[in-house]
Amino acid sequence: MIRHFEFFTAERRLVQHNALSNLKDTRLGIEGTHWLRKLLQNSAKEPATAALGGIPIGLKAAIEKELELIKSYGITPVFVFNGLNVIRKDKPFSTEDTRPTKRAQAWDFYEKGWVDSAYSTWAGSGFINQPDLYYLVFSILKENDIEFIRAPYLAWGQLVYLERHPKGFIHAIYGGSELLMYDVEKVIISLDLEKGTYSWLSKKSILLDLSITDEQFLDVCILAGFEICNTFPPLNSEYSTFTFKSVHDLVKQHRTGFNAVQNYAEHAGVIKSNYVDTYCRTRCAIKYHMVLTDDGKIEPLNVENAPTDIHDVIGYRLPDEIYYYLSKGLMSPQVINTLISGVLIENSPLCNGETIEYRQFLSQLLELRTQAMGLLTQPLHQFYQSRRVVSVYWFEPSNEHHLNHNVVPSVHEILNTWNVLERGLEEEKKAQKTSVIDIAFCLKATATEDQAAKTVMPKNNDKIIESKDEILANVLWKLLELRQFLTSSHTHTAWGSAFKKALTTLKSNTESHHEQLFSALELIRFGYLNGNNLSRSYYIPPNATTEEEKKYILLISRTLSLVPAKFKGVSWNGPLSRELLAFNSFVKAMNRSLRNLCEMLTLSMFLNGDCVKDRQDYLDIALSLPFLYDVNTAMGIIVKTYLEHVIILSKDNNDKAAIRSHIPEALKKLDGTFTGCINVKADLENGLVFWDEVIIAVNSLKTSGAISNELASQFINANNWLSSRRP
Repeated sequence: MIRHFEFFTAERRLVQHNALSNLKDTRLGIEGTHWLRKLLQNSAKEPATAALGGIPIGLKAAIEKELELIKSYGITPVFVFNGLNVIRKDKPFSTEDTRPTKRAQAWDFYEKGWVDSAYSTWAGSGFINQPDLYYLVFSILKENDIEFIRAPYLAWGQLVYLERHPKGFIHAIYGGSELLMYDVEKVIISLDLEKGTYSWLSKKSILLDLSITDEQFLDVCILAGFEICNTFPPLNSEYSTFTFKSVHDLVKQHRTGFNAVQNYAEHAGVIKSNYVDTYCRTRCAIKYHMVLTDDGKIEPLNVENAPTDIHDVIGYRLPDEIYYYLSKGLMSPQVINTLISGVLIENSPLCNGETIEYRQFLSQLLELRTQAMGLLTQPLHQFYQSRRVVSVYWFEPSNEHHLNHNVVPSVHEILNTWNVLERGLEEEKKAQKTSVIDIAFCLKATATEDQAAKTVMPKNNDKIIESKDEILANVLWKLLELRQFLTSSHTHTAWGSAFKKALTTLKSNTESHHEQLFSALELIRFGYLNGNNLSRSYYIPPNATTEEEKKYILLISRTLSLVPAKFKGVSWNGPLSRELLAFNSFVKAMNRSLRNLCEMLTLSMFLNGDCVKDRQDYLDIALSLPFLYDVNTAMGIIVKTYLEHVIILSKDNNDKAAIRSHIPEALKKLDGTFTGCINVKADLENGLVFWDEVIIAVNSLKTSGAISNELASQFINANNWLSSRRP
């Protein structure tokens, strides 16, 4: 939002209101970021997400209800989401981040029993990173047959292009006030779907009220500050209150924003922030924003007047092919953003990342992230192949950690024997009696040396990969080789054998846990899925558990926290665990990195011509890749609570028969505690099946010598203790 603009328009009574029935038969262009922000502030508000991690529990239900209401008014929504970031020249962490302080304060409140204060503080702690939610949103929009695209850069310019186009792709725009900086007549700023009204702003009315030109209005908005440009430093004076009107007066006094900025060129804040350059770049980025045209090209708005070096302002030029795949949802922008900016910025996680272990883990993830970067740069211009890329962490912003992505042989070349075609897949599907391509399928398909040999296939230019299943299978096999579950000859490593045994030993009707097992094995290999306390200890309410029992519960709850629980779509009202949130930070960082690697493996196939490019199933491919959604800590909290109930109920009699007699009561207590779960007992049983699979993998790894006896013993001892306490 433009700073203070909302107050200004309300005060001047510039906001106009109409009935939503007036928009019947309208193709309404919706700025996805603005719409999602409103949703998260209202019907999908879930402060507990800051303490649970993952995706807001009620978000899916809230989106579906919103879409149903929009359709009920005869409106055809067309969503446009942000794509790549516009380049910013300010240094990472140059401005103070107040979120960690608020999160820590919220936990202090919670641990003192001031739950309402804790939730209120979490609500203002900026815990949602919208791009983390986009694939959930995309999947819901797809299910409801609703149009959407991801813009090359910011959605604002793309929406303006769609509205101004002679073909009338959209008839009106709903979004943030920033859209008024562009060549538009009016912008809808809010929808009240319950009351059947909408609010909108007329640009002409605003200009008349302010008595300024269109160009001056753009200057006022830039100096006021918004998402991609900070407020003009002289306006942030401790001696005066900031208002939108004060920015207007400044521009009127100097006639143009440039004159105003130049007049304060010696101001300490202007020099420190290099604001003169920021102002010029921002103005250019708005007037000539890059958009995706209806014929698939990337070009600036007002192309006839655009400077030739516009990409130096917005972001280095990439092949149009990449922008097109981005628009269709084939991949997310994170790795590409890192390449263009040259910096992978690592912000503090929800737990604030205070442990030594988490900070060490980020360094361990560099290899994985470098592989993803190498896959992206390999088919691009030499400029990108040799581009310097670093990672910068919030806790040491002056230190740079290099991603040495330009290596020989490239990651793409190392993996060039994975080109399995449909015929081979169909034979394996019949043998496995399945139609689903996933990690489990790929491991089973390479279980023996003979099976593995059949998958060794160099690229055949006369017959390239075509179907979605072919793409998916080869991406997953490449992932398994990169993560050392498969060898270069496609056979199983000790880790791959353990993985496969865990997936196939139990004969269960429960859902597949192949993604969760992948995560568990990676975390065991990295050294973080164990029963050891982290370097930073967290408050634990007094209970009847012994130190030994606490270690068992810690390991079991960490392991089960990898598995998602099933919710009714209402707000979380159960207990919370700061320790499990700290572990969840490891899970999220790793799974996000694995997801990015999957996406870059996929994009690499397209850019190298290893598969058919012209197709309609780009989003289907993306939604079929693993590590799509972040998991929260709910399942870990459920099993922790259950085991503590069992211990407390059986504290006076510790023999197995007595312990088992208290299990029904412990389960009953769960139902009363976790009322937001659809079936908490079924969730617990599913989580414990996953635990059994992990134990099978651990035993296999112990036998092969891939993990230490000490680590294996932690799992085995915990499992022995658990055996008499499980439902």
